[in-house]
Amino acid sequence: MHLLRRFSLFVIVWGVPFSTPAVARTPDFVSRVQVSLFNDAAVPPAVLAQAQSRASAVLSQAGIEVEWLDCPPANPLDFAPAATPCSAVFWPRHLSVRIIKRGITVGADTFGQAFLDESGCGVYSNVYYQNLAASPDHPELTDGEMLGYVIAHELGHLLLGSHSHSDSGVMQAQWRAPALHAAARAALFFTPAQSANIRSRLANSSPIILTDASRSLPALP
Repeated sequence: MHLLRRFSLFVIVWGVPFSTPAVARTPDFVSRVQVSLFNDAAVPPAVLAQAQSRASAVLSQAGIEVEWLDCPPANPLDFAPAATPCSAVFWPRHLSVRIIKRGITVGADTFGQAFLDESGCGVYSNVYYQNLAASPDHPELTDGEMLGYVIAHELGHLLLGSHSHSDSGVMQAQWRAPALHAAARAALFFTPAQSANIRSRLANSSPIILTDASRSLPALP
């Protein structure tokens, strides 16, 4: 039996470096978030649907209802794309997840990245599908389930802000065997404190429109 490699899930910031509850009850108060989901990697529809379902379940446990916008992949020949509902992102209630095949500047064990400005706000994240699909280290999870957890993790960075990695739960920076076993049991969630923090930030934050320029920043673990 081989040793599990460590999965790295990064958050990117401007000059700022950047838990699993045994039983967690879904809060009575529910906040709603829109997510523009760009399937640039051409993930099969059944796999993508499973990922959306798993990510929705993780966020629902934190009291967050997700409305998914299925968005067309980027057109590399279109240098001035028209504004659409998918592009009308703003923090913290309309976020963007772009699933691409692989990251150009990241290792094979990096499954996703989120992008924050120096104030801890961000609306953009990337998920690297071929990295997670090629990994042999989550045999108990389908690619769709793993993709869902990675999406939930990156959305967690966008919703929680800077320094949002934790020692347990879905916001762990590196997912080892215990976290993966919990994920396979559909028991990998945000901690109660993280859930409360997300709902508080959603309830008390004014909309902020951020530019796409933040996505060109260098990666920090």
